[in-house]
Amino acid sequence: MARAFSKDIYNSQRWRKVAHAYAESQHYVCERCHNRSFVGAGKPPRFIVHHKTHLSPENVGDDSVVYGWDNLELLCIYCHNAVHGTGMGRECVFDDDGNPIGILEHNR
Repeated sequence: MARAFSKDIYNSQRWRKVAHAYAESQHYVCERCHNRSFVGAGKPPRFIVHHKTHLSPENVGDDSVVYGWDNLELLCIYCHNAVHGTGMGRECVFDDDGNPIGILEHNR
């Protein structure tokens, strides 16, 4: 789920076109682990186009950060969870569509 400051971006036709074109350019293969599970038999591929520099209220107006391919990375759900899931003693878990489904607290 997108944060309030980025919701309009992720819901825009422009973002969907950019994300789809980027994923297609990567042949729907995770750029970190080379997982090909995005490609389903007869189903549209599922993928998460990740921003290397995370979107923030300060940079959402910068098209090179939001839409620039140099800031994008195609990730499988496992790598996306690893990127967003750790830090400050907690782990965020994402579903197959890239939506956060919970935070697991870890004892330090």
